[in-house]
Amino acid sequence: MIIERYLFKEILQAFLAVTGILLVIYISNRFIRFLSEADAGTLAADAVLQLLLLKSVNAMVLILPLALYLAIMLALGRLYKDSEMTALAACGIGPARLLKNVLVFSVVFSSGVAAVSWHVAPWAEEKSSQLLDQAAATADLKGVAAGNFKEVNDGSLVFYIEDLSKDQSEMNNVFIHSEKDGKQGIISAPIARHRIDPKTGDRFVVLMDGYRYEGTPGNADFKIVQYKEHAIRVEEKAIVHSQRKLAATSTATLWESDALADKAEIQWRMAMPIATVLLTLLAVPLSRTNPRQGRYAKLFAGILVYVIYSNLLGVGRAWLERGVMPADLGLWWVHGLLMMGVIFFIVQQSGIRWVVANIFRKAAV
Repeated sequence: MIIERYLFKEILQAFLAVTGILLVIYISNRFIRFLSEADAGTLAADAVLQLLLLKSVNAMVLILPLALYLAIMLALGRLYKDSEMTALAACGIGPARLLKNVLVFSVVFSSGVAAVSWHVAPWAEEKSSQLLDQAAATADLKGVAAGNFKEVNDGSLVFYIEDLSKDQSEMNNVFIHSEKDGKQGIISAPIARHRIDPKTGDRFVVLMDGYRYEGTPGNADFKIVQYKEHAIRVEEKAIVHSQRKLAATSTATLWESDALADKAEIQWRMAMPIATVLLTLLAVPLSRTNPRQGRYAKLFAGILVYVIYSNLLGVGRAWLERGVMPADLGLWWVHGLLMMGVIFFIVQQSGIRWVVANIFRKAAV
C-alpha cells in the first residue's frame, strides 16, 4: 500500500506540472486571439475572461489524457533513472503489478475524463456560444477601440474615441457623427462615460462639456450648441442565436440522432476516456530506460506515438462524417491499433511467455 501511494504521488506531481504547462500554452494562444478581437472592436473586453475560462474547460478534454500520459512517462522515467524500479523489482513489485496499479488508476481517471467529455465540455461550449451571441448584440459601444471608427445603431451613429481609460469606463476626446430624419450632426466632447438607466435598463453614452453642430455650414439653420451634459441612447440589438457547433450539442441529443456527423461526434466523445486508458498502459513500457539513458530518453518516441494516434482519430472522425467508414466500426479500429502497439512493446520488453503467464492467464482465472 505504501508503494502504491508513493507511485501515485510521483505520477500526481508530474501530472499537475504537465497539465499546468499545457494549460498555460493553450490559454496564452487563446488570450492573444481574444485580445486581438477585442482590440478590433468585434468582441467586448469584459467577455474575454469568461470566454477564456469556458474555452479552457472545453480544452481539458484533450489536455487531460495527454497530461496523464506524459506524467506517467516522466514519473516512471525518473524511477528508472534513479534505479528505484530495480529496488522495487527486488521487493516483488514487478512489471505486472506496476501495470495493474497504473490500469486501476487510469480507469478511475478516465471516468472523470468521460464526465468532462460527455457533459461538462458540451455545456461549456454552449455557454461560450451564448456569451458570443450576447457580446455581438452589445458590442456596439463596449467594443469601441481607441483610434478606430465604429458604426452604431445600424450606421446612424459613427463613433471615434481617441483614448480609453484602463477600466474602459471613461472615453476621452470623443467625436460622433449622427444622422436622423435626413439631418446630419456632429458632436464632440473631451470626456464621455457609459450609463445604464436603472429603471428601463437602456444604455446611454453621456458626453460632458462639449459642442453639438447641426445643419449645413453656411446655411441659416446651422446651429452650434454648447452643453454641460448630453446623453445619446444606444439601441440594443436583438440577440441572434448563431449556428451551434456539434461540440455544443448535448450527448443525449446526439444519441437520438442518425446523422453521420452526430454519430462521429459521439464516437469522438467516447474516444477520450478510452484513449486515457490505452495511453497510460502504453506509457508503462515506453518509460522503461536504463540509468544511463535518462528520464527523457523515450519521451520523443512517446510524443510521436501520441501524434500518430491523435491524427488517426481525426482522420477516422472525418471518414465517419463523410460515410467512408461504417458507423459500427467507428473509431474502434484506431483504438485497436494502439492496443496492438501496447501489446507489442510489452512483448518486446518482457517476452511472450511473460505476457501469457502474467496477463492472459490471470485474466482467464
